[in-house]
Amino acid sequence: MPGDGAAAAASNSDDRMESSRSYEYYTRVPTGEEVRLGSKFSETDNDRFSCYPPSLHGALVGSPESDPPHLPFPHASSPSNDLSQEGFVYQGGHNNYQSGDPSRQIGSWVLDEVEIRQLLINHVGHKCCWGSAPARRWKITSIEQCFAYVGTLETFIEKRETVIEKEPYFGGEIDGRDKGKQLGLWELDLRADFPQLFIPEKKVRIKIPHSEAVQRCDDCNSRGETTCAFCHGMMQMTMCPECHGAGLVKDQDDSDTICTMCMGKGMQECASCNSRGIVKCMACAGHGSLLTRSIAVVRWKTIYTKKVSTTSSAASVPDEVFHNARGVPLCNIQAYQCTPAFFPDSYHLNNFSSQVIASRAPVPHSAQVITERHIISFLPVTRVIMAHQKRSFSFYIVGYNWDIFVRDYPSRFCWGLCCCFEWLKL
Repeated sequence: MPGDGAAAAASNSDDRMESSRSYEYYTRVPTGEEVRLGSKFSETDNDRFSCYPPSLHGALVGSPESDPPHLPFPHASSPSNDLSQEGFVYQGGHNNYQSGDPSRQIGSWVLDEVEIRQLLINHVGHKCCWGSAPARRWKITSIEQCFAYVGTLETFIEKRETVIEKEPYFGGEIDGRDKGKQLGLWELDLRADFPQLFIPEKKVRIKIPHSEAVQRCDDCNSRGETTCAFCHGMMQMTMCPECHGAGLVKDQDDSDTICTMCMGKGMQECASCNSRGIVKCMACAGHGSLLTRSIAVVRWKTIYTKKVSTTSSAASVPDEVFHNARGVPLCNIQAYQCTPAFFPDSYHLNNFSSQVIASRAPVPHSAQVITERHIISFLPVTRVIMAHQKRSFSFYIVGYNWDIFVRDYPSRFCWGLCCCFEWLKL
């Protein structure tokens, strides 16, 4: 009976919630001092980044943020456990998720059948070609509470490269080495352009001071003129395409008139050089000299390493669903080079954190690491099975924003075209 299934699911849910609460009591992340001891870098790195304040590379331990908005379902209440008294050090939210004490949310994801059905109905209502009958009428036969851990390592890097810009030189004063020493690429002070940490990407182009110089134009050997590319400098006349060399064209009354294109000559000059064989050099604009300068192309970018660890019941959910869902951060560590988080009584989380750190993405040769951030988040997952006669399907409710993932919804009428409509934003 559905009632018995719901009662069993509630019992299983209570067991899982109790297990989760007991886990909360001993979960701990390294203190700020522990992170600082593990994040010291060499004097070479200090010299290289001397243009930035030292606090940029130190550990960042965030203070607890404001309480989250009230959950939309009234009975999804917060447990009364206070993790701050059990050694849990909360270190900030994840991906702009404004969360407060995680103890107020871990274990509070249990939903009843009415709420589950309403979430599915709302999800189906945003699909252009999905019917709502299964969501409204099929019976909920199973509700299983499971969970997932999402681990991320964000490596914020700065990459600097030099490119040479050239333009025609028209004379005048230049900013050359006689004005001062030309700074090296990593000696430039870019504090004014430095972006917010862990943004996806930012690019700026900065002129390197005292890098301008005047040089001869190689395209024209400083003559200011180059050989015509159309006639190859042969100064040849070409046959008029209008009169085909006759110099005359026929009118409608079959009389001959002088061709207006070649003015009766039957031949035309080269359209590019007027049969002179040479044209003005485009590189130097006919002046024979170029003004060159060095440009620093600086890119700040966040490199992401992501991993997911789930229970077997949620293994069929794609990783992107977990990465986009909202969870409770169990640790949030920022340092120059993050080390695995430490959970004194959880081998699984210690091993999971080590796997995330070990999968650190490679840094380009011309880039340097500014800082890193390591986050492990807890995501609740609810697996629901609905059935009607001999047909059934399952879906998942993921995270505290209750994202819905359903792979094989039984009432579709789009023959697989919904993804096309979503891509076209119709």
